Amino acid sequence: MFSLLGALGVGCGDEPESSIFDSGDGLDTLDSVDDGSSDEIGETGPKLDMGNGEGTGTAEGSAEGGDECPPPEDTDAALTGVVYAPNFEIPVSGALVWASKDKPDGIPQTVYCEACVDLICAETPWTLSEPDGSFELNLDSGTWWVAVQKGQFLNINEIEVAPGSTNLGATLTSLPGQNEPANDRYIPKIAVALGSYDRLEDGLGKLGLGDTQINMNTYSESLISGTEQFDIWDNGGAFGTNLDIMGDFAQLVQNYPLLEQYHIIFVPCSNDLALFGLDDQAKANVRAWVENGGKWYASDWSNEFVEEVFPQYQEFFTELGSADLGGVYDSTGTVLDPDLLEWLDALPYALKDINPQNGGGGFPTINDLPLIETVDNWSGVAATPAILVEDGMGGTVDVGHKTWVEGPGDGFTIPGGNHPLTISAEYGCGKLMFTTYHMAEGSDTYIGLTPQELVLLYLILEIGVCQVPYEPPPPIE
Repeated sequence: MFSLLGALGVGCGDEPESSIFDSGDGLDTLDSVDDGSSDEIGETGPKLDMGNGEGTGTAEGSAEGGDECPPPEDTDAALTGVVYAPNFEIPVSGALVWASKDKPDGIPQTVYCEACVDLICAETPWTLSEPDGSFELNLDSGTWWVAVQKGQFLNINEIEVAPGSTNLGATLTSLPGQNEPANDRYIPKIAVALGSYDRLEDGLGKLGLGDTQINMNTYSESLISGTEQFDIWDNGGAFGTNLDIMGDFAQLVQNYPLLEQYHIIFVPCSNDLALFGLDDQAKANVRAWVENGGKWYASDWSNEFVEEVFPQYQEFFTELGSADLGGVYDSTGTVLDPDLLEWLDALPYALKDINPQNGGGGFPTINDLPLIETVDNWSGVAATPAILVEDGMGGTVDVGHKTWVEGPGDGFTIPGGNHPLTISAEYGCGKLMFTTYHMAEGSDTYIGLTPQELVLLYLILEIGVCQVPYEPPPPIE
């Protein structure tokens, strides 16, 4: 089953509509580059599903039967290319590339359930991008609607496919950087709770969701105000900023109609003054929003935004009664997820090591996988218990946290051994995610993306893919 709600319009708990496609105009004509050949076509595609009955499941692309339609027998054409992030630099692994004779629907513009659906290879040829972002899609020549999708990122184009092999340019194969439904370009609607100590907004800009300004004198890269393709709400970090602020984050979480306009909400590290708006109504609103398909991320000192909203999902190490540790620590983490590991290994050298573009050494690199250095950890996860819910077939399934990266703590408040550093879990049709570390320490300046930022950006794309919408566990007040 595929993450195709945005394309197929199947709502959480709804029956599929009788027609899953729209008609449309506009045509891009492409010429054949070289000849290609293929074998046989299957009747139906494998079932692709985020849930595997063991927590959050694996990345989109873990299929029963393979990561593409069976080799076709009679097709006379193939489309090739590379799927990139919106910045046209970072390759995207596990993106769904598919074709249809009818125009797909776009992404709903409010929170929704990304239900999984089946694809029939004979009618809708499809494939998944490799860890390096490359793909090959075998199909017949003629006019097709070709879609490239990862979660709520969706790029749709009508293409005249010539016989032979055609290499598509990055504009047609990359994830969009702007939400332009009229032009068949979709990105998730994102809210960022601007915190005191974490420059997550700069990381999103580097991903391609905004323009960045590079200063070679200070080796810094920062978001240019007004170019961001996401909304910013003040969560203790607005003082002195030149960014456009929508309002107080408390106003957002206490008002469900405001919440439901977003697909993803980021709550990076901030101080405890940011917690004043996290009252019972706000907690209920966030749970309802996640249950309906929202993706909720928090980091280190903002741990209360997962601990108080979803308390049964994780336990934190505490210091003087607080999960906000007084001392920072670095941790050499181990990447546990095989798909994430393959993607990191396939990255171009310039993305693995940003030191050459920052005047020398000092920043962590991706040269010793499966180990990666995470810096500026300010909290520690003590436990991620199983969260068992009914699977609808008389059994139970664990929707609790999956650990993507684990590593040692500070050796004081956090005892020896490895502990989760990066986790995600399911709640209804949505997800929650937490990292013990910043995306970018507020005082650090550098050009490019560090290993922990790359991991987080991978997960930003990954948490948008489909899952089985199990009934969530009852809340613990």
